[in-house]
Amino acid sequence: MPDGYVLDKPFSLSCPECGGVLRQEQRAGISQYRCHIGHVLSAETVLAAQFARLEKKLAGAMACLNERAELCQRLAKDARNRGDGANAFEAAAREALARAEIIKKLLEDEWIQPLDEVPSDQSASSPD
Repeated sequence: MPDGYVLDKPFSLSCPECGGVLRQEQRAGISQYRCHIGHVLSAETVLAAQFARLEKKLAGAMACLNERAELCQRLAKDARNRGDGANAFEAAAREALARAEIIKKLLEDEWIQPLDEVPSDQSASSPD
């Protein structure tokens, strides 16, 4: 990515069913989302599906980095066998593994799951 990349607010949300653009609607005071082909989802469903997609993409990125490290290690070995310099390949392998570890930590750490929270009025005990 170019220097100065900015993480702006997204213009829209994506449908977890088809990837299409979602638009927010209010029906009987309940927020729901509809995509251009008709999928209708509650905000809670979109949130849960979004998290599942996030975990899957992070796992894919971790696997890709691990494969990059392995390939760079093989290329480093080949370069050493030819008598060429292997430093750049070895450095790239170490870098890929270090970045994979960062993603692994993200996947292993607990994430706040707002849908799992008990409403505060239900969690208070009743007086005797």
